[in-house]
Amino acid sequence: MRLALATLMAMLTLQACEVEEASREGDARFPLEPHYLIPQYTPANGQIAAGVVTGKSEALEQPIPFSHNIHAGTLGINCEFCHNEARNSIHAGVPPVQMCMNCHEYVKTENEDVLKIHAHYCAEPPCKVADGPFGPIAPEEARPIEWQKVHDLPDYVYFSHKRHVRGGVQCTECHGQVQLQGAKETVFEDGEEVEKVMTVMVRESTLQMGWCLNCHASHPSIDENYGDQADLRRAELKDCWTCHR
Repeated sequence: MRLALATLMAMLTLQACEVEEASREGDARFPLEPHYLIPQYTPANGQIAAGVVTGKSEALEQPIPFSHNIHAGTLGINCEFCHNEARNSIHAGVPPVQMCMNCHEYVKTENEDVLKIHAHYCAEPPCKVADGPFGPIAPEEARPIEWQKVHDLPDYVYFSHKRHVRGGVQCTECHGQVQLQGAKETVFEDGEEVEKVMTVMVRESTLQMGWCLNCHASHPSIDENYGDQADLRRAELKDCWTCHR
């Protein structure tokens, strides 16, 4: 009897809620929007980790044709020299204009693309970097370069660069062969052949959950870092709370 009464009360309450909600339809004070179990997203630049690996034809147009091929490939600059937050932070960080100016105050200062960096740093390129008591001082008019983000994850995913870098994961394992990205290509401009960086960066890995789990299950750094406890650590890395907090 009590169970039947409780069931009846629950049904009446549910029906009352539906009637009350229906009466609010069209009322600006109570906007009714659908709630999706699976997050819906419509990124402005189409670059979110939804399993689509972009190719050259879908590469994002960047404000400056930066070449990883020259910097990380030909010159052999370590990733962490520019992305110096990767070892100590969740994010790898986008190098500030000051980082670019440390070299390009002196290097290729007449190059049209380098002058774009200078234009973000000071009002009248070419710029000079002022020294302060604790290092270079950027001018007040300095503004960041608005790079389009290529490697992006949904907000419901927690990823720490620090844990992976310190654990022994190489940047190229997730970001692909970055040192080959941004190679110069020969194009025709005004009837003449010109070498230009046409594709700055594309995503080579899907960054989907299954892709991450495969790595967690087999990456050799787990054995190196945890020894006899490696199997336990692999089990922990399968836990939902590891990446979804």
